[in-house]
Amino acid sequence: MKKRSLVMVVAVFGLFLINSNASAGYLDTGWKNITQFDGYIGSSSNPTYNEWWNTEQEDQEVEPGAATGQQWDLEGFFLSDGTGDEEADSLAMVGGFNFAGGESWVDSGDIFIDTDMDTEYYDYVMDLDFQTSGSYTYTVYHNDGSMLYNLTHGGPSGATQGKAWTVSNPGTATIIQGYNNIAMNYLSNKSDSQMGGGVTGGSHDAVIVDVSFLGSNTTFSLHNAIECGNDFTSGSGTTAAVPEPATIFLLGSGLLGLFGFRKKIRKTDS
Repeated sequence: MKKRSLVMVVAVFGLFLINSNASAGYLDTGWKNITQFDGYIGSSSNPTYNEWWNTEQEDQEVEPGAATGQQWDLEGFFLSDGTGDEEADSLAMVGGFNFAGGESWVDSGDIFIDTDMDTEYYDYVMDLDFQTSGSYTYTVYHNDGSMLYNLTHGGPSGATQGKAWTVSNPGTATIIQGYNNIAMNYLSNKSDSQMGGGVTGGSHDAVIVDVSFLGSNTTFSLHNAIECGNDFTSGSGTTAAVPEPATIFLLGSGLLGLFGFRKKIRKTDS
Protein backbone atom coordinates (compact mmCIF):
# COMPACT_ATOMS: atom_id res chain seq x y z
CA MET A 1 0.00 0.00 0.00
CA LYS A 2 2.83 2.37 0.92
CA LYS A 3 4.60 1.56 -2.35
CA ARG A 4 1.47 2.38 -4.37
CA SER A 5 1.04 5.70 -2.57
CA LEU A 6 4.68 6.59 -3.22
CA VAL A 7 4.28 5.84 -6.93
CA MET A 8 1.20 8.09 -7.08
CA VAL A 9 3.02 10.96 -5.35
CA VAL A 10 5.97 10.67 -7.76
CA ALA A 11 3.61 10.59 -10.76
CA VAL A 12 1.73 13.70 -9.60
CA PHE A 13 5.01 15.50 -8.94
CA GLY A 14 6.27 14.55 -12.41
CA LEU A 15 3.11 15.89 -14.07
CA PHE A 16 3.52 19.12 -12.11
CA LEU A 17 7.08 19.54 -13.39
CA ILE A 18 6.04 18.81 -16.99
CA ASN A 19 3.21 21.34 -16.85
CA SER A 20 5.49 23.94 -15.23
CA ASN A 21 8.06 23.57 -17.99
CA ALA A 22 5.39 23.62 -20.69
CA SER A 23 3.97 26.92 -19.41
CA ALA A 24 7.35 28.65 -19.16
CA GLY A 25 8.23 31.18 -21.85
CA TYR A 26 11.19 30.72 -24.18
CA LEU A 27 13.33 33.29 -22.33
CA ASP A 28 12.29 32.27 -18.81
CA THR A 29 14.93 29.56 -18.28
CA GLY A 30 18.66 30.00 -18.76
CA TRP A 31 18.54 33.49 -20.27
CA LYS A 32 19.91 36.78 -18.88
CA ASN A 33 18.68 40.14 -20.06
CA ILE A 34 21.82 42.03 -21.16
CA THR A 35 19.97 45.04 -22.63
CA GLN A 36 21.42 48.47 -21.92
CA PHE A 37 19.32 51.61 -21.58
CA ASP A 38 20.26 53.90 -24.48
CA GLY A 39 19.69 57.07 -22.46
CA TYR A 40 16.79 58.28 -24.56
CA ILE A 41 13.29 58.21 -23.10
CA GLY A 42 11.32 58.09 -26.32
CA SER A 43 7.76 57.83 -27.51
CA SER A 44 5.62 55.00 -26.20
CA SER A 45 2.53 53.31 -27.58
CA ASN A 46 1.13 53.32 -24.03
CA PRO A 47 0.18 56.32 -21.87
CA THR A 48 2.88 55.32 -19.38
CA TYR A 49 6.25 53.72 -20.03
CA ASN A 50 6.59 50.01 -19.40
CA GLU A 51 10.15 49.97 -18.12
CA TRP A 52 12.62 47.09 -17.84
CA TRP A 53 12.21 46.37 -14.13
CA ASN A 54 11.56 50.10 -13.61
CA THR A 55 15.16 50.99 -14.53
CA GLU A 56 15.48 50.89 -18.31
CA GLN A 57 12.99 52.22 -20.88
CA GLU A 58 13.52 49.86 -23.83
CA ASP A 59 10.48 47.56 -23.86
CA GLN A 60 7.44 49.35 -25.35
CA GLU A 61 9.67 52.30 -26.30
CA VAL A 62 10.87 53.78 -29.56
CA GLU A 63 13.18 56.76 -30.03
CA PRO A 64 11.99 60.37 -29.50
CA GLY A 65 9.80 61.65 -32.31
CA ALA A 66 9.62 58.26 -34.03
CA ALA A 67 6.54 56.29 -35.08
CA THR A 68 4.97 54.52 -32.10
CA GLY A 69 3.62 50.99 -31.81
CA GLN A 70 4.79 47.49 -31.00
CA GLN A 71 5.72 46.83 -34.64
CA TRP A 72 8.54 49.41 -34.32
CA ASP A 73 9.84 48.26 -30.95
CA LEU A 74 13.32 46.71 -30.56
CA GLU A 75 13.07 45.21 -27.09
CA GLY A 76 16.52 43.93 -26.23
CA PHE A 77 19.25 41.30 -26.10
CA PHE A 78 19.34 38.11 -24.00
CA LEU A 79 22.32 35.78 -23.43
CA SER A 80 21.95 32.06 -22.66
CA ASP A 81 23.93 30.36 -19.88
CA GLY A 82 23.18 26.90 -21.31
CA THR A 83 20.76 25.74 -18.61
CA GLY A 84 17.71 26.14 -20.86
CA ASP A 85 16.87 24.83 -24.32
CA GLU A 86 19.68 26.73 -26.05
CA GLU A 87 23.45 26.24 -25.79
CA ALA A 88 25.55 28.56 -23.64
CA ASP A 89 26.50 31.80 -25.45
CA SER A 90 23.40 31.74 -27.62
CA LEU A 91 22.27 35.33 -28.19
CA ALA A 92 18.62 36.30 -28.65
CA MET A 93 17.69 39.63 -30.24
CA VAL A 94 14.05 40.29 -29.40
CA GLY A 95 11.54 42.84 -30.67
CA GLY A 96 7.98 43.55 -31.65
CA PHE A 97 9.58 44.46 -34.97
CA ASN A 98 9.47 41.77 -37.68
CA PHE A 99 13.21 41.24 -38.20
CA ALA A 100 12.72 38.89 -41.15
CA GLY A 101 10.01 40.76 -43.05
CA GLY A 102 10.55 44.33 -41.93
CA GLU A 103 7.84 46.96 -41.54
CA SER A 104 6.57 48.83 -44.62
CA TRP A 105 9.78 49.73 -46.53
CA VAL A 106 11.92 49.53 -43.38
CA ASP A 107 14.27 46.56 -42.84
CA SER A 108 16.11 45.35 -39.76
CA GLY A 109 19.87 45.69 -39.42
CA ASP A 110 22.88 43.53 -38.63
CA ILE A 111 24.37 42.90 -35.18
CA PHE A 112 27.52 44.90 -34.44
CA ILE A 113 29.88 43.67 -31.70
CA ASP A 114 32.75 45.41 -29.92
CA THR A 115 35.23 43.55 -27.68
CA ASP A 116 38.05 46.05 -27.10
CA MET A 117 35.62 48.79 -26.07
CA ASP A 118 37.15 51.48 -28.27
CA THR A 119 35.23 53.67 -30.71
CA GLU A 120 37.45 53.15 -33.76
CA TYR A 121 35.39 50.38 -35.36
CA TYR A 122 33.33 47.29 -34.52
CA ASP A 123 35.47 44.19 -34.04
CA TYR A 124 32.83 41.75 -35.33
CA VAL A 125 29.68 42.03 -37.41
CA MET A 126 26.97 39.38 -37.67
CA ASP A 127 25.64 39.83 -41.21
CA LEU A 128 22.01 38.64 -41.01
CA ASP A 129 20.44 37.25 -44.20
CA PHE A 130 16.64 37.07 -44.46
CA GLN A 131 16.50 36.71 -48.25
CA THR A 132 15.37 33.07 -48.35
CA SER A 133 11.97 32.76 -46.70
CA GLY A 134 11.97 30.34 -43.77
CA SER A 135 15.67 29.55 -44.19
CA TYR A 136 17.47 32.44 -42.52
CA THR A 137 21.26 32.49 -42.11
CA TYR A 138 24.07 34.69 -40.82
CA THR A 139 27.78 35.17 -41.44
CA VAL A 140 30.28 36.50 -38.88
CA TYR A 141 33.02 38.89 -40.04
CA HIS A 142 36.13 39.74 -38.02
CA ASN A 143 36.61 43.38 -38.91
CA ASP A 144 40.10 44.71 -39.59
CA GLY A 145 38.93 48.31 -39.96
CA SER A 146 38.26 48.12 -43.69
CA MET A 147 34.56 47.24 -43.44
CA LEU A 148 32.05 49.84 -44.63
CA TYR A 149 28.54 50.27 -43.20
CA ASN A 150 25.20 51.56 -44.36
CA LEU A 151 24.03 54.20 -41.88
CA THR A 152 20.55 54.92 -40.51
CA HIS A 153 19.11 58.03 -42.10
CA GLY A 154 16.31 58.90 -39.69
CA GLY A 155 15.64 59.07 -36.00
CA PRO A 156 16.72 61.78 -33.57
CA SER A 157 20.15 63.32 -34.04
CA GLY A 158 22.67 61.77 -31.65
CA ALA A 159 20.40 58.85 -30.77
CA THR A 160 19.97 56.67 -33.85
CA GLN A 161 20.71 59.00 -36.78
CA GLY A 162 23.89 58.00 -38.63
CA LYS A 163 24.39 54.74 -36.69
CA ALA A 164 25.78 51.62 -38.38
CA TRP A 165 22.83 49.68 -39.75
CA THR A 166 24.08 46.99 -42.17
CA VAL A 167 27.31 45.97 -43.89
CA SER A 168 27.70 47.74 -47.22
CA ASN A 169 31.17 46.37 -48.07
CA PRO A 170 33.13 43.80 -46.02
CA GLY A 171 36.44 45.13 -47.39
CA THR A 172 39.25 42.80 -46.33
CA ALA A 173 37.44 41.64 -43.19
CA THR A 174 37.75 37.87 -42.71
CA ILE A 175 34.90 35.43 -42.15
CA ILE A 176 35.21 33.54 -38.86
CA GLN A 177 35.93 29.89 -39.64
CA GLY A 178 32.73 27.87 -39.44
CA TYR A 179 30.49 30.96 -39.31
CA ASN A 180 29.59 31.38 -42.97
CA ASN A 181 25.88 31.10 -43.87
CA ILE A 182 25.03 29.53 -40.51
CA ALA A 183 21.34 28.72 -40.00
CA MET A 184 19.78 30.90 -37.32
CA ASN A 185 16.88 30.04 -35.05
CA TYR A 186 13.98 32.44 -35.65
CA LEU A 187 10.88 32.85 -33.51
CA SER A 188 7.89 34.64 -34.99
CA ASN A 189 4.80 36.32 -33.55
CA LYS A 190 5.09 34.96 -30.02
CA SER A 191 2.79 36.18 -27.23
CA ASP A 192 4.13 37.71 -24.00
CA SER A 193 3.87 34.38 -22.16
CA GLN A 194 5.32 32.37 -25.05
CA MET A 195 8.37 34.63 -25.35
CA GLY A 196 8.84 35.20 -21.62
CA GLY A 197 11.74 37.24 -20.30
CA GLY A 198 9.44 40.01 -19.06
CA VAL A 199 8.72 41.45 -22.51
CA THR A 200 5.30 43.03 -23.10
CA GLY A 201 3.29 44.26 -26.05
CA GLY A 202 1.58 41.06 -27.17
CA SER A 203 3.67 40.13 -30.22
CA HIS A 204 7.38 39.33 -30.43
CA ASP A 205 9.97 38.01 -32.89
CA ALA A 206 13.46 36.81 -31.98
CA VAL A 207 16.70 36.13 -33.84
CA ILE A 208 18.87 33.52 -32.07
CA VAL A 209 22.56 33.33 -33.02
CA ASP A 210 25.78 32.00 -31.46
CA VAL A 211 28.49 34.28 -30.01
CA SER A 212 30.80 31.55 -28.68
CA PHE A 213 33.32 32.51 -31.41
CA LEU A 214 34.28 35.40 -29.09
CA GLY A 215 36.03 32.90 -26.82
CA SER A 216 35.76 32.05 -23.16
CA ASN A 217 34.95 34.74 -20.60
CA THR A 218 34.99 37.59 -23.15
CA THR A 219 33.22 40.84 -22.31
CA PHE A 220 31.49 42.46 -25.28
CA SER A 221 29.02 45.17 -26.25
CA LEU A 222 26.63 45.06 -29.19
CA HIS A 223 23.94 47.00 -30.99
CA ASN A 224 21.22 46.76 -33.64
CA ALA A 225 19.17 49.44 -35.37
CA ILE A 226 16.19 49.68 -37.69
CA GLU A 227 16.93 51.06 -41.17
CA CYS A 228 15.02 54.32 -40.67
CA GLY A 229 16.51 54.92 -37.20
CA ASN A 230 13.09 54.55 -35.59
CA ASP A 231 14.56 52.41 -32.79
CA PHE A 232 17.93 51.24 -31.52
CA THR A 233 18.92 48.61 -28.96
CA SER A 234 22.24 47.81 -27.32
CA GLY A 235 23.59 45.35 -24.79
CA SER A 236 26.63 44.22 -22.86
CA GLY A 237 27.53 40.73 -21.66
CA THR A 238 30.27 38.17 -21.00
CA THR A 239 30.60 34.78 -22.65
CA ALA A 240 30.70 31.64 -20.52
CA ALA A 241 33.96 30.70 -18.82
CA VAL A 242 35.36 27.36 -20.01
CA PRO A 243 37.31 25.39 -17.33
CA GLU A 244 41.07 25.36 -17.92
CA PRO A 245 42.75 21.98 -18.66
CA ALA A 246 44.44 22.02 -15.25
CA THR A 247 41.08 22.44 -13.53
CA ILE A 248 39.59 19.57 -15.52
CA PHE A 249 42.61 17.38 -14.65
CA LEU A 250 42.27 18.10 -10.93
CA LEU A 251 38.53 17.39 -11.02
CA GLY A 252 39.10 14.11 -12.89
CA SER A 253 41.87 13.08 -10.48
CA GLY A 254 39.61 13.77 -7.53
CA LEU A 255 36.81 11.67 -8.99
CA LEU A 256 39.21 8.81 -9.69
CA GLY A 257 40.51 9.02 -6.13
CA LEU A 258 37.00 8.84 -4.72
CA PHE A 259 36.25 5.85 -6.94
CA GLY A 260 39.38 4.04 -5.74
CA PHE A 261 38.64 4.86 -2.10
CA ARG A 262 35.13 3.46 -2.48
CA LYS A 263 36.48 0.19 -3.97
CA LYS A 264 38.95 -0.12 -1.10
CA ILE A 265 36.16 0.22 1.47
CA ARG A 266 34.10 -2.46 -0.31
CA LYS A 267 37.05 -4.88 -0.24
CA THR A 268 37.61 -4.21 3.47
CA ASP A 269 33.93 -4.85 4.25
CA SER A 270 33.96 -8.13 2.35
